[in-house]
Amino acid sequence: MPRDDSQQQTTGNGQQKRVLVFASDFSTSEGDRWLLDDIVDGFVSQGAQVDVLAFDNKRPRPRGVSERSDGRVRVISVGPEKTPKGSFAKILSRLKSAVLMHTSAYGVLRREEYDVAVFTSIAAMAAGVPGRLRLSGAVKNLVFVLWDFFPVHQVEIARLPSNPLVKSLRWLEYLSFAKADNVAVMSPANERFFRAYFRSYRGKTLILPPWAQTDEPSAADVSKAPVFTAIFGGQLVKGRGVETILQAAEILESRGAELKIVIAGDGALRETLEGMAASLKLRSVKFLGSIPQPEYRRLLKTAHVGIAATVTGVSVPAFPSKIVEYCRASIPVVACLDPASDAGDELLEYGAGVVLPAGDADMLADALEGLSSDLAVGRLTDLSQAARRFFDDKLSSTHAATTILGTTATF
Repeated sequence: MPRDDSQQQTTGNGQQKRVLVFASDFSTSEGDRWLLDDIVDGFVSQGAQVDVLAFDNKRPRPRGVSERSDGRVRVISVGPEKTPKGSFAKILSRLKSAVLMHTSAYGVLRREEYDVAVFTSIAAMAAGVPGRLRLSGAVKNLVFVLWDFFPVHQVEIARLPSNPLVKSLRWLEYLSFAKADNVAVMSPANERFFRAYFRSYRGKTLILPPWAQTDEPSAADVSKAPVFTAIFGGQLVKGRGVETILQAAEILESRGAELKIVIAGDGALRETLEGMAASLKLRSVKFLGSIPQPEYRRLLKTAHVGIAATVTGVSVPAFPSKIVEYCRASIPVVACLDPASDAGDELLEYGAGVVLPAGDADMLADALEGLSSDLAVGRLTDLSQAARRFFDDKLSSTHAATTILGTTATF
């Protein structure tokens, strides 16, 4: 298929690098992008040839091999062709996809030669196919991107029960990525936790924060909200610290502070959180629900700061991916982080925001009030520019693609 030869990443013999991406979430739609859509475009921007094995249970597509509309990415889909309804149908769909990954898809991929293949947590979702292709010789270098320490993190934030069966899934997860040559973790604290949690792993690790689609810096055609506005964007589920944001809003309203807090996202706790806001009689908080990504990114540019919150009582170092989107939009970050997290270190190093302890509503209220005062005297501009520098240097999909492609240098 035709490829753009500009800015090509090449192998030692001068040929384009070939990349395989395993995607349990893959859209190809500008209105419904996922992290893997962004990294695929990052690889393409570096001139690499990209194949995607799509086993996406949320976005139906025809099974088989197709080319993306730009002709630069090949997608091998194992379905489903219709959205499964109900838990049992979803389980059957996953099992069918796994079988097709090991049969028809594997038959296509094992005849290829890839310089690097990438798969992401939860590793078991890829059904062992990445390791199988690595052993077959079709993949020279296998990179596992670890965003989620499964299942310990889910247990600690009470999204999964704490019982021996659930805890044993740790070993299934390890076996699913054990053949990886490199494991990419989000921060130095994540690397330390990884080495302690998966002591048997003998491959290499590299630091790779979450990323977002590379773009031009925020355009000036979007006006800021007339009142100081803080935004939280993300799933409304356990472990996101939204309760602390609502408590901080109550404190600020009691002080007579003039500001708005916008909460964009949906999830199992939305009704509970809206009920909490109603019971606190909050006038400054607005729930928007889930909105398309282009609309969300435009909304971010109207805000003055973005809030990233975690919860206390966890041992897994968190790196909230919403930080990436805030920095992409050139808005400073208010990061409320658990003690295990080091996600705030580079935020402070770049001067891109403020870092607070998770769960402290009083400190969050003070920080928002202080940033509102900074806006009034023009000091927020420096933080905004620093946030964008942080994105360009460390958080763009181009940076992520270049980092992963760099792992092939020793192969």
